[in-house]
This record gives sequence, structure tokens and C-alpha cells, in this order.
Amino acid sequence: MYIAPKLVPNKVYSILINDWDEEVSGLFIAEGARWILVHDNQSDFLVEGFRFVHKLNIDEIIEDEETAFKNRVFQKKYPSLPTSEIYNLENSELLLNELLQKEVLLHFDTDAADEIAVGKITAVSTGTFTIRTLSQQAEWEETSEVAISELSSIAIANDYLNSLSLFL
Repeated sequence: MYIAPKLVPNKVYSILINDWDEEVSGLFIAEGARWILVHDNQSDFLVEGFRFVHKLNIDEIIEDEETAFKNRVFQKKYPSLPTSEIYNLENSELLLNELLQKEVLLHFDTDAADEIAVGKITAVSTGTFTIRTLSQQAEWEETSEVAISELSSIAIANDYLNSLSLFL
């Protein structure tokens, strides 16, 4: 497991996930025993949506020249993003139940970086959850059970998901 630096709200961090080539980047919001929540930075200097990063699968949290530059840009572009999002970051089953209750469309990454699923959670059990997946054309597909330990990150409320939601 990685050694965690002291994370500062509204500061950019790049998070390297075990066995991934790319990093997850975002402005830190909050941290719990199991999850880190960030304002997601998927491309360039754009922050949109939220990403929960599963601490179980973090390899390293990087603070380098690139994140320092992003920090300077984001401090000017987003001087006061809210850090009051309240989710249970201590317990995975409780977090997933919150997302189930809110009926949010989400996408998640597993420990294999090329495995991304979009959908809505339909049930949560100890150690697993069930999700009904959505195709790229916003058509409902099958349900599948996923082990929580395989999760690397969960994204909500980004432009991609909000766009797909228009068709539901």
C-alpha cells in the first residue's frame, strides 16, 4: 500500500493506480479510510464531476512539476470549488449504497485499466455490488456482480454521464 502524503483541499494531485499506465488527476476534496474524493480532471485544465479513488488500489500519489503547474492554473481558474460533498468514504458498502439511493449514473474502473463500465447500481452486498450497465448508445444492458475490491475508481456527474442521462 502507498504512503499517503498530507492531502490539502482544492490542491491538485495525480494518483497512480496499481497496474495502470495513466494517472487519475483531480482537486482533492476529502479522504476516508477507504476512498479519496476529488473534483475530476480528465483532460487539460477542465474540472468536471467527481471521482472516488479506492485507496486499496493506489500505487502512488504524485506531486511533481506537472501537478504544480496545474495547481497554479486551477487556483486562478477555480479559486473556490466546494469541498463540502458528503459521502461515506470510510466504508465501501455504505458509499455504494449512497450512490444506489441517489440513483446516479456512474462509471467505474476496475484494477484492469481498460475495463470501464457505465451504469446504475441495483444492489449492494458485503464485498460486492450489482450494476445494470448502459451501452454507449444509452441502451440498458445486462446486470453483473462486481467485487468491491476490484474497483479502482468511480466517477459521477461528469459531462459524459450527464449527456448519456439525457436519453434515459
